[in-house]
Amino acid sequence: MLYDVTALFTNVLLEETIQILAKKALDGNWFNNTHNLNICEGDLIKLLTVATKDQPFQFNGDLYEQIDRVAMGSPLGPLMANAFMCSIEEKLAHENKLPNFYKRYVDDTFALVPDLTAPTDFLSVLDDAHPVIQFTMKTALNNSLPFVGMVITKINNHLNTSVCRKKTNKALLLH
Repeated sequence: MLYDVTALFTNVLLEETIQILAKKALDGNWFNNTHNLNICEGDLIKLLTVATKDQPFQFNGDLYEQIDRVAMGSPLGPLMANAFMCSIEEKLAHENKLPNFYKRYVDDTFALVPDLTAPTDFLSVLDDAHPVIQFTMKTALNNSLPFVGMVITKINNHLNTSVCRKKTNKALLLH
C-alpha cells in the first residue's frame, strides 16, 4: 500500500515542531557535542522561531506573512516536515500501530499489510495519529505501485523495482 500525506508542508505546525526539534537536538546534549556549541534549549527555540515564523511571501503581487505552518520553499521546510512526521511515527511505533514493513520518504509511505481489510484500517490509524494530518491511499494495480521515482512490483513473494516514468513524461532533457 502507498499512503501519501495531503499537503504535508502547509500542515506542519511550527511551534509543535520547534519543540520537537529542540528536545531531540539537546537530548543527551547531542547537538552541542556534535557541533562544539553551548546552546540552551530556549536559545535554540528562539533561533528556529526567527528562522521559520512570520515569514513574508508574495502571491499575485500582494505581500503576505506566513504566521504558522511551514512556508513553501523554506530551506528549513524539509527538516521541519521530517521532524514532524518522525514524531508521529515514534508515537505510532510506541503504541505498536505500525505494520512490520513501513518505509517513508518525506510525505510518501510504503507499507506492507497482511490482508485486504488492513489497508483501510491502517489509513484510519494514520489519519487519527494527528489532527492536522490526513492521508490518501493507493492500492497496487496489477501487483505494482509507484513509489518515489520507481515502480515496485510483487512477483510471487519477491519485490522487484524499476524506474517509474509518469505518463506525462516527454523524455526531454536540457543539455
